[in-house]
Amino acid sequence: MKLLPSILLLLGATWFFHDIEAVAQGTATYEVTFLSSWSATTHPQDFPSSPHFSELIGATHDSTVAFWTVGELASPGIKNMAETGSKTALRSEINVASGNASAETLLDGGGITPTSGSVSLTFSISEAYPLVMLVSMLAPSPDWFVGVAGLSLRAESGWIDTLTVDLFSYDAGTDSGTTYAAANQATDPPQPIAKIETGLFLVNDEVPPVATFTFVLQSVEQPTLVEEAPALPATHVLSAVYPNPSPQAAFTLTVRHPQHVRIDLFDLNGRRVDTLYEGFLQAGTPRRFTIGGNDLPSGVYLYRVVGEDFAESRAVVLVR
Repeated sequence: MKLLPSILLLLGATWFFHDIEAVAQGTATYEVTFLSSWSATTHPQDFPSSPHFSELIGATHDSTVAFWTVGELASPGIKNMAETGSKTALRSEINVASGNASAETLLDGGGITPTSGSVSLTFSISEAYPLVMLVSMLAPSPDWFVGVAGLSLRAESGWIDTLTVDLFSYDAGTDSGTTYAAANQATDPPQPIAKIETGLFLVNDEVPPVATFTFVLQSVEQPTLVEEAPALPATHVLSAVYPNPSPQAAFTLTVRHPQHVRIDLFDLNGRRVDTLYEGFLQAGTPRRFTIGGNDLPSGVYLYRVVGEDFAESRAVVLVR
């Protein structure tokens, strides 16, 4: 993850705007459809026998953070996602950015198996966090992935109505394999993330896309004309987790004083299975945290929220 002083641009992808009708204000809801075009027809050289894309993970964020950038080294989260399809480390990086007020909404969706299909995901996005990062591993592969980084869904006049992005394959720079089924060959030292424009992805002197993201605006929630400053809680306010039970749930936390907060997730045997957040929270503004996803088995878990002047535990039931 790399902090940036200016607004990020989408790197190495092609995007198209259709029927741009904008609403200048409010929080928007989008549906993104991940559509594969990767096949033995489009990429005939040594096409694998079990092609698929791993589950989607990403976030809405502002211009102060970049989760991956072409020409920069991959973070541990991007490395794990690109090599194995795991979302755990990248989810933790997103939670840290959320705690630092650089990211807002976690995007957590399904994959495509086999690759002759699509999957969709609905998410909310606000004017303060108008950029999208969203990735998936191209599998099998050494460390190849597809996605967008710092993609803005805002135009000058407001939210973009429809946006389609061609997706190309990227090398995370952490494994030196050159074929889909290559054995693990850790790249030492790691190399910067790069768009793959040779080898298996060069077809008839061209590099065809392997998939597309299509973002379609579903609705816009208009803000009230007058916003009142939120009332500060006595010490803290921890909302109910919702939905519960579910594959993935969420809750909000508001603190009375700016302070360091840690949120851990435990199983019923008392083993910590995840740290949902550790960092500094500003006072008076609810922060949203997410529990679950497909990395955790079904069961009852306890999440414990510990601040400098409070501690509280609650239960959540996850079902896959």
